[in-house]
Amino acid sequence: MTVCSLCRRHLLSGERYRHWEPGELSNRERPVCGLCEEEALRAGWALTARPPRREGAAGLRSTVRLVA
Repeated sequence: MTVCSLCRRHLLSGERYRHWEPGELSNRERPVCGLCEEEALRAGWALTARPPRREGAAGLRSTVRLVA
C-alpha cells in the first residue's frame, strides 16, 4: 500500500502517483499523489525521471468484499 509523502493519505487502487525528490533534505525518492504535486513544486521538490505509476490492487483481495 502506497502512502503520499505530503498528505499521508493511502492511495486508492488505480490512483496515479509519481516519485519526487525532496532536495537537500534527502536523496531518497518519495511517492506523491496527483493532488499534492503542486505543493511538491512549491516546496522545491524535483520530479524524478521515473514514469507515473498506479497503485495496484494486489494483496487486497482478502480485505475487499467482492460485489457482483
